Amino acid sequence: MALSQRDRKNVLILVIVIAVAAAAGFWFLWRAPKAQETAQLQAEIDSLQARVDQAKRDLAGGTVEDLRQTIEAYEGSLGIMRQLVPAENEVPQLIDDIASRASLREVNIAEFARQAQEPGGIFDTYRYRLNVFGYYDQLSEFISDVASLPRIMVPYDLTLSPAEQSQMGLYGDTTGALLRAQFLVRTFVKSQAGGN
Repeated sequence: MALSQRDRKNVLILVIVIAVAAAAGFWFLWRAPKAQETAQLQAEIDSLQARVDQAKRDLAGGTVEDLRQTIEAYEGSLGIMRQLVPAENEVPQLIDDIASRASLREVNIAEFARQAQEPGGIFDTYRYRLNVFGYYDQLSEFISDVASLPRIMVPYDLTLSPAEQSQMGLYGDTTGALLRAQFLVRTFVKSQAGGN
């Protein structure tokens, strides 16, 4: 059976419509998602290339070596801080160190009282009130010794006054030059909540 001119035209139009529909379906269902995926991959490649370029510039500019030196300096500072700041279990040794300095300088400790502890972020603050008797040179050397201990110990709020007659008799002072020193000592202790 032969197709008429009109039927051939309709078949041709139908074939064209089917071809256009197939091309559109191909584009929207396969090509468009692949194009989007390609664009995302290209963005990642550009980002990685930018990082590589930055690393090359850092390496050429010496900033990596500078960073290593900075890290070494921070590690050195951390080592010093670990030496200066006692752990909680080292506080009794600090108290013993203060008592031995008092004995060395011939200063009499009348009171050594712990004050309220102040919690902090990395460090807690421990405070002690001292009431000591001795002569001026002995007291100044003793306070200087306390401030010079290997761990951070900060004497502050110092008041000096002449010892009372009863205290002079108790400590065997016949010269009248015996002094009473009252002061606080503060140290910073690594906090248990502050981590390592």
